[in-house]
Amino acid sequence: MMTLKAKPLTPDAFKPYGQVLMGPGQGPERYEFAAAVDNRRGDKAKANFTFMRSKLAQAPVTVRAMERHIHSNQIFVPMNGTAYLVAACPSTAKGDPDIARMEVFVATGGQAINLDTNVWHAPNTPLGAPGEFVMLRFDDGSPADTELRPLDTPIEVDVSACLPSFGGAGGRTDSY
Repeated sequence: MMTLKAKPLTPDAFKPYGQVLMGPGQGPERYEFAAAVDNRRGDKAKANFTFMRSKLAQAPVTVRAMERHIHSNQIFVPMNGTAYLVAACPSTAKGDPDIARMEVFVATGGQAINLDTNVWHAPNTPLGAPGEFVMLRFDDGSPADTELRPLDTPIEVDVSACLPSFGGAGGRTDSY
């Protein structure tokens, strides 16, 4: 089994996959167009604004599946301040998740993420407590809304550098 070390989520590190939305603590009180929100289906899709609860990951954190959304960005906004795992990777030339280029991050409960279209990512994985999130994506109810791929070999994630109290090599999610 492959093990990856998580690093803290920063806007620069996450740039290949999307945007990190967080208050800068200083500067303007409002940032217009802070994230891309693409609907590549036009009026066929509707904004799917979803409230979701996700189970707390248990150690060791294990990524067992990746998903992507080719027609829309996907935004996750934490509602209860829990830290969560963000694992992302680009596609191979054949369109599969490029696991060799996967990066894993730990987002604080004060950071929202906006995944670009066509970016492979792990299902939502809270680390500090069960998570409550608002999710936004444009969907039309078809199977093309979400492409989910189980991994042949699960990936263990070491979150100890970001969350020392989490128990070393991170937790397992049963979201998928």
